[in-house]
Amino acid sequence: MTETESDRPGDLTAVTVRSAVDTVRSIGALSWSIIGVVILIVLAAAAISAISGIVVPLIIATILGIVLEPAAAVLRRRRVPPVVATLLVMLAAVVVAGGLVALVVFGIVDQWSQIYDQLMVGWNTLLEWLRDHDLDTAAAEHLRTAVADYAPQLGQGVVGVVTSTFYGLLSLILGTFFSLFFLFFVLRDGYRFPAWVARAGLDPIEVSAVADLSRQSVRGYFSGTAKTAVITAPIFMIPMLILGVPLPIPIFILYFFLSFLPYVGAWLTGVVVVLIALGSGGTTAALIMLATFIVSNGSVQSAVSSWALGTSLKIHPVLVLLSTIIGGAIAGMIGMVLGPPVVAATVKSVAEVRRLRAEPAST
Repeated sequence: MTETESDRPGDLTAVTVRSAVDTVRSIGALSWSIIGVVILIVLAAAAISAISGIVVPLIIATILGIVLEPAAAVLRRRRVPPVVATLLVMLAAVVVAGGLVALVVFGIVDQWSQIYDQLMVGWNTLLEWLRDHDLDTAAAEHLRTAVADYAPQLGQGVVGVVTSTFYGLLSLILGTFFSLFFLFFVLRDGYRFPAWVARAGLDPIEVSAVADLSRQSVRGYFSGTAKTAVITAPIFMIPMLILGVPLPIPIFILYFFLSFLPYVGAWLTGVVVVLIALGSGGTTAALIMLATFIVSNGSVQSAVSSWALGTSLKIHPVLVLLSTIIGGAIAGMIGMVLGPPVVAATVKSVAEVRRLRAEPAST
């Protein structure tokens, strides 16, 4: 019996070597592809960060325009001239925004010293509890020092947060101007944008579908998040009032606005509440408040947000968290708020375009 070519030891060795070389080449190509993707992401983030003075106001104006556009549409249907309808809606938006800023300033900033004192009382109580149970307090002391050093910056209030986002007062003024400038045209001509974009050679049906989904996602996200915050707040607010935990109104305001930071904001409020309860009512009050926040920000919030958000934010939680972090790195707190709805609108739009393009092929 003679050996076939494939049974010869030399041929088997050559095949093994070629297989190993192909594997190494595949791994190398994959590695370079990953490096290329990372470089592109870094360059894109750097480019966006470099022009954030224009990009951030444009994004803000677009989001606000999407949220406010139904009011302008109602006025237009009542035969109000488009320019007048736009100016009326913008004036109403400025008044509401001013009221919200005043609410935050008078509810939190003016009482910041009292909030800070209560937090320090709670923190010192926590340290005493750790010492009584022979636990190391070094890490807690370092964290307390960091909080104490950063507290004066938080005391600057809303203006401090916004100015740090726009990199200074001059940038704040310019950013506000560009936001209002873009907002005017988004409100006046937003409903015409899909038709204008379609003139560039794109499919009008796809453009219209993307525009509709983007509007629905953004409006649904903000309205759903506000509803979720209002519905879940009583779960911890009622125990706060019963236990006599101080500062319930500032805590509610803080919880409402921080709820727009996915996964992060509500738990930050929880930490504040537990520390204040620990300092004012002791361990029992702190444990009760901790339990209420676990309930309100756990299964209850998941159920309520699923109902309130509907299909506006049907993306993976990891993607929500990443969009929050990346948005914060690019545009500060505003980017953290806008990141999830923008990503949700993008993901849903891409899926809808793929579905529309697949329909002709299947028919």
